[in-house]
Amino acid sequence: MRLKKFLPLIIIFAFASQFAFSQGGYEDLLYREVEVVNPVYMPVIGIGTGVINYYGELKNDYANLLQGQPSFRLNVYQFLDNRHYWKANLNLVYGTLSGYQRSYSDPALNANFETELLTVGLNVEYSFGNIYKGEKKIVPFISLGAEYIANFTAKTDLMRDGEFYEYHSDGTIRIGDRIVTRDNKYETNINSLNPYQYPDDYNNQTSSYAAVVDAGFDFKVSNRVALRIASSFHYTFTDDLDGIHKENTVGVQGDDQNDMFSFTYVSMNIDLFSSPKTIRQDLLFAEVEFDAVMFSDSDRDRITDFADECPDTPRGVVVDSVGCPLDGDNDGVPDYIDKEQFTPKGVIVDEFGAQMSANKIREGLFQDLAAVDREEVYMVPVGMGWSKYSEMTTVEIPEKYKKLDKDKDNYISFDELLDAINGFFDFDSEFTTDDIYDLNSFFFAQ
Repeated sequence: MRLKKFLPLIIIFAFASQFAFSQGGYEDLLYREVEVVNPVYMPVIGIGTGVINYYGELKNDYANLLQGQPSFRLNVYQFLDNRHYWKANLNLVYGTLSGYQRSYSDPALNANFETELLTVGLNVEYSFGNIYKGEKKIVPFISLGAEYIANFTAKTDLMRDGEFYEYHSDGTIRIGDRIVTRDNKYETNINSLNPYQYPDDYNNQTSSYAAVVDAGFDFKVSNRVALRIASSFHYTFTDDLDGIHKENTVGVQGDDQNDMFSFTYVSMNIDLFSSPKTIRQDLLFAEVEFDAVMFSDSDRDRITDFADECPDTPRGVVVDSVGCPLDGDNDGVPDYIDKEQFTPKGVIVDEFGAQMSANKIREGLFQDLAAVDREEVYMVPVGMGWSKYSEMTTVEIPEKYKKLDKDKDNYISFDELLDAINGFFDFDSEFTTDDIYDLNSFFFAQ
C-alpha cells in the first residue's frame, strides 16, 4: 500500500536517475564540453638544445650532425591561422663553431679556429597537418627565413703555457724538445696575427646575415605541449666565420665561398597563453534552479535519496528497490545484522534477529512503562514517514495548496496531486522540492 501511493513519483525519479547515470551523472544534464570555434592564439614559447656543425675552408671538428659542442635555442612563435598550418617564428641561437686543418707537408698550412655565435632570426613555417585525418600526433614542418649573426670573432689555438706550437712533418706537435698535444684553448684572435694579415683595403666582418632553411617533426605531448626534433641549414653572407678567406696573403688560402653551418636540435614548445581548445557549456537545465539533491545518493546504494526509504544503509549492503537492506525472513531485522536469518514466521525476535524465549518475553512485560490515556493515542497515516500533519484531527488545505483544489471540494485528490508533480517536473510551477515533499505528506494525512 505504501509503495503504491508513491508509485508515480518512484517511476518518474527512477527514469530520471537511469538517464542521468547512463550519461555519466547529473552533471551531463547541466554541462557539456564543446570545441571553441574561434579561439584566441597567443605566442608559444620554446626552449631547446642541440649541436652546430661548420662547413667552410677547414674541416669540421665533428664527424656527423649529431655530434658537436652544446648549443642553445630560444624561440617564440605565433599561429597565423586557426588550423595551425602557418606560423611566424622568432628565434635566438647561441653556440660555437669550430674546425681545423692538419698538414704534414707544409707546417704553415696547419690551422684551427673557434667562433662563438649569437644569432637572431625570423622565419615563416608551414606544418603539414593537412596530410593527416583525425588527431595529429606527429606533424612534419618546413620553414624559410633569415637571421642576423651578431659580433663574432674567430680565435685560434696557437700556444700552450705561453709557448707556440711547432708542427713537424712526422706528424708531431712540439714545443722545443717536448712532444705535446693541443690544449684546445682558443686564446688568440686570428685577425691580429701576422701570418694572417689582410690587404690594407680589406674590411674584416664581425657581423653578417644568413638565409635559413629549417625542417623536422613536431611530436604532440598534449594540447599545449609539443616536442620538436629538427635541423636547420644556415647559409651566411660572410667568409669570416673561420678567419680563413681568399684575401689571406700568408698561410691557409681561402676560397671564394661563404661559410655555412647547420644546427641540429631538440626543443620543447609550450603554449601558456592561448585560449583552451574546449570549454564547458551550460545546457538548458543549468538555466533553471536545478536541485542536485534529487539525483544524489548519499549512501551509495544506487537508489536516489528522494526515493530511498532507508537513506543510511551501510556501504556494500544489498538493498531492495526502495533502498532498504534485504530481510529474507521478514522479522524486521536486516540480513546484514541478523544472527538468525531463517527465523520462523511470526516469532518475536530481539534487535539482532535472534528468536526470544518465553522467559525473555515475560521479562520484557514487567518493565516499568509510562501509561497513556486512550484519548492521547491517535492513528498515524501510512506514508513516507512522520509529518507535521500526522496529529491533525480536522485537516484543512494549507493556503499555498488551495489553488490545487480545482473542484473546490476541500480535498486534494490523487489526480490533483499528480498534476502538481507533473507541473514541477515540467518547470511550470513555483513549488520547490520541499513543497512537493510537504504536499505529499498532506495528501496522505487527509
